[in-house]
Amino acid sequence: MADELDKRLIELLARDGRRSFTSLADDIGVAQSTVRTRVNRLQEDGIITIVAICNALTLGHQVVRLLIRVRALTPSDVADNLGQIRQINHVALISGSYDLYLEATCRDQAQLIELLDVVRQQPGVGAIQPIIVTSLAKDYTWEGLRGVAGQSVSNPNA
Repeated sequence: MADELDKRLIELLARDGRRSFTSLADDIGVAQSTVRTRVNRLQEDGIITIVAICNALTLGHQVVRLLIRVRALTPSDVADNLGQIRQINHVALISGSYDLYLEATCRDQAQLIELLDVVRQQPGVGAIQPIIVTSLAKDYTWEGLRGVAGQSVSNPNA
C-alpha cells in the first residue's frame, strides 16, 4: 500500500519522470537513498512504470479508442490476446454495455484499417465501437491521487 511519501514521489515523477533521486529527495526532505529505495519498490511492485508519453496526433499519427463487447470467451482472455497487438497501448476491462476499452496508435489511416481488421478477427471479439481521436486536450497521469484527473497537454505543470 502506498503511503504519503510514495504518493508524493508518484506525483513528482508524474510531472517529470526523469527527475534525479537527489532532486526528488531535496523536494521531499528525505535522504536520496530513501527515494531510490522507494522508487525501486514502487516499480518492482508494479505501482509505477516510468515512461515518456507523447501526443501522437502532433506526429501525424492516428489515435483510436475502441469499445469492445466480448462473446464466447471471458473479457480477461480477450484482453490478454488484444494486449499482444503492437499498436494497442492500453487495455482495460470495464463495466457497462461494453466489456473492454482499448487505446491504440497507428502511423496512418491504412494501419488503422489494418488494426481494426486484426481486432475483428480475434477470438471472442463481438461488437467494436471505434472512437477516432481528432484532438487531445488532456493526457493521462496519476494526478488522481490528489483528486485531480488528468494532465494538460499544453502545460504539463498544470
